Amino acid sequence: MPELPEVETIRMQLEQVLKGLEIESVEIRKPKSFPDDKSLIVRSKVKGLRRFAKVIIIDLDNGLSLAIHLKLTGQLVYRGIRQPKNLNIVDEDLVNLPNNHTRVIINFTDGDSLYFNDLRVFGWMKIVKSFKDTKLQSFKEGKSVEDMIGKLGPEPFRDLTEEKFKKIVSKSNRPIKITLMDQEKIAGVGNIYANEALFLAGIDPRRKGKELDDGSIVSLFHCLEKALKLGFKWQGSSENNYRNAFGEKGHFQEHTLVYGENGKDCPNKCGGKIKRISLGGRGTFFCPDCQS
Repeated sequence: MPELPEVETIRMQLEQVLKGLEIESVEIRKPKSFPDDKSLIVRSKVKGLRRFAKVIIIDLDNGLSLAIHLKLTGQLVYRGIRQPKNLNIVDEDLVNLPNNHTRVIINFTDGDSLYFNDLRVFGWMKIVKSFKDTKLQSFKEGKSVEDMIGKLGPEPFRDLTEEKFKKIVSKSNRPIKITLMDQEKIAGVGNIYANEALFLAGIDPRRKGKELDDGSIVSLFHCLEKALKLGFKWQGSSENNYRNAFGEKGHFQEHTLVYGENGKDCPNKCGGKIKRISLGGRGTFFCPDCQS
């Protein structure tokens, strides 16, 4: 599933090319992926894009927004006159869109298009009010962005402070990796970056949060930020389905220290080897010799 660096990469790229464009039509190929009335957003213009954890928000000039969650296999790919030249697209089915996995197409009046592809059809696009106090006759009972993100915890680089992080972790009776991935505790962090952060901090992913001393928790806070920054640098990880807003792969998967490295020598050169276990139903990678 795309995590904070992947989703933020898409948001930033889409904001550069979509801002100011007017929606001409919406083609829904899979109603499950777009369950709302598409006429509500036709002829509206894109004001800007926001992101909350793993949810992208496209704000429109009519008081509504399009909330998008990519889930496991979703892709948002732009095609139009503003896309960069010399793109490195390695997937043949992304060269000519739509493809067999395209679920929604948003067409703009200038001829540009935004394609929502989703192999497993877990992702969605939903129409919401941009703000809770927005008054709209056509959308009286509709949910707002605030309603949608209300249960999310604080997010790295936004409102997750060192002190908040210490409180969250020190009260947890669960394995620390599970806590890092709990979106109601800490928003935006998923499996890849939780694995990497715990390795950088030298912490066994199975340890309970409340067992960690303050020094270890503070170290983990900064290591989590470091892992996420590396994700931003390499435009996310494309181990599976993630592609950026132009259909290109991210490159963080080429620079991971432990994630996906089962059986390989520990990068710390401690003599140990990376081990894979299952924790909370997710593949978990760590060095038993380095992480305690």
